[in-house]
Amino acid sequence: MTITPEFELGLGRVEGLAYGSFAYGLMLLGGSMTTNIASWILALILLAVTFPTKAQVALKFLGLFGILDLPFYVLFPQLGLGHWIFLGEGCGSEPINGAQMIGISDPAFYFAIALSTFGLVLFYSKTLRRNIVNSIRKLRGLFFFSV
Repeated sequence: MTITPEFELGLGRVEGLAYGSFAYGLMLLGGSMTTNIASWILALILLAVTFPTKAQVALKFLGLFGILDLPFYVLFPQLGLGHWIFLGEGCGSEPINGAQMIGISDPAFYFAIALSTFGLVLFYSKTLRRNIVNSIRKLRGLFFFSV
């Protein structure tokens, strides 16, 4: 391990991985997928445990970053923007490159991102969950009425 005078916020270097290898692809997916997994864990904790209001707001705010991280990291660099508009350079979409390196097709990866993002929004938004459940109940009442 060496300490270098070069410093870039959020930059990590891993040596010994060949570009294009499966391991390199996993490394590219690592940051955004870890954030996404942490957001799912946080969502499940928020559903199971009741926190004081301030703590709940803080945890939901952290969860918001987890919800937006992966879609922003995939979408914004393709538009020429930084990963987090205000932070980062956004020279490329690491999650897409990583998924391609480990053999996941682009449509499957985009579908997984959309599904994960929708699921997280559903977990974090009690109002949206309630509206969807009420809509399903109304539809079920229309189509499956009792005789």
